[in-house]
Amino acid sequence: MRERIAHRVAAPWWYRTGMAVSTACLFLGMGVLVGRPEPGSGAEAASTLIIVLGACVAPIALLWALKRSTGVSIDRYTRGMTGWYVCMFVLLGAAFVLQAFLNAPFALAGAGVVAFVVTLVNEHRLDASLRARVRAGR
Repeated sequence: MRERIAHRVAAPWWYRTGMAVSTACLFLGMGVLVGRPEPGSGAEAASTLIIVLGACVAPIALLWALKRSTGVSIDRYTRGMTGWYVCMFVLLGAAFVLQAFLNAPFALAGAGVVAFVVTLVNEHRLDASLRARVRAGR
């Protein structure tokens, strides 16, 4: 029984990829805006749309779809996230400084690619941890 549940708690590929894209959207949305656009250029609207839809709405929709597709509701993000949070904040801060103050035009976009990969790896790690916890009965 535990083995069957352990198999079901693992997120499908589309969820892990979607969460990685959502994370990258935060960087990309900021990158569209920081250090570039002329006032009234429409960049503010594009940036806001990318951040709100990609980084705020999409994770909620993905979690809903994950619960619906697996039939299992489990808190994926209570354990093992500290390293990811630290990595994202350092990456975001460094890329922001590079783009806003040191005129590196695509620093946030490049950091978004790194954030995508780090998030994808972290989601795989979280799946392994969740399966192990379920198998152990914790």
